[in-house]
Amino acid sequence: MTGQGQGRTQFGSTEITVEVRAVNNRHLKIHMRVSDAIGSLEPQIESLVRANLRRGSLQLNVQLSGGEFASGYQLQPGVIESYFQQCAALSAQLGVESAVSLADLLPLPGVVLEPRSATQRIPSEDLAKDVLETIRSALDCLNRMRAVEGGAMQTELLRQLDRLAELSTAIETRAPAVIDEYRMRLTGKLTKALAEIGHTLVEADVVREVLIMADKADIREEIVRLRSHLQQFRQLLSAEESQGRKLDFLIQEMFREANTIGSKAGDAEMAQRVVDMKTIIEQMRELVQNVE
Repeated sequence: MTGQGQGRTQFGSTEITVEVRAVNNRHLKIHMRVSDAIGSLEPQIESLVRANLRRGSLQLNVQLSGGEFASGYQLQPGVIESYFQQCAALSAQLGVESAVSLADLLPLPGVVLEPRSATQRIPSEDLAKDVLETIRSALDCLNRMRAVEGGAMQTELLRQLDRLAELSTAIETRAPAVIDEYRMRLTGKLTKALAEIGHTLVEADVVREVLIMADKADIREEIVRLRSHLQQFRQLLSAEESQGRKLDFLIQEMFREANTIGSKAGDAEMAQRVVDMKTIIEQMRELVQNVE
């Protein structure tokens, strides 16, 4: 599920800022950008994220600003002047007009001095604690937003479950009529065909053929299993802890039962209802893949 969260904490004269964004993904993928000064905390940060999230593509930014963590990058005027003079001398030598600007020189090696001391610093225990607490606060904010989205998804999934239950009942109700209609069609065709050659229809032969057809088209087991899956799905939606992977598994099982019913359906009306059922299950699958 999608969402975003922010956290902000003042640690002395330093401000800790955390921003987290998540988009849908079947697995948990974490992309982190943290200040060099707290790079050693990345394993703890990842463990904290995994303790709070199980699915989603996550972008986490943790920055320290102000105080001892104020930007230490410094321009080197002597290096810049040397580059400029060399460019001017080369232009004169070649007889071309120099159009070198400061923006052209800034990316060159040695122009900006990196604060190497910051990358070597090990954060204090108090700073590490505040950083992790700020990240936890941002994750809580993210999860509150995702919970709102999850509530809307739950409502939609329950509506689709009701529709699947209606379709399964309609299919089950239609099944006996399909057998009766098959018996009537078979009786009519055989009676007509036998009359042309001067024979009469033996009812036992019709009964035997109808029983064979009824056995092949029997969908009672599939309907029972499908309803069991629907009930389990509904229970998981009501559980306190999110069960995304179990819901995903039940979706696969529901689709399997619908396929089997469709292969046994010898009737256009039943076949259409199976198509409707599979369409709904596919829609549910797309939603469930984003559930924690």
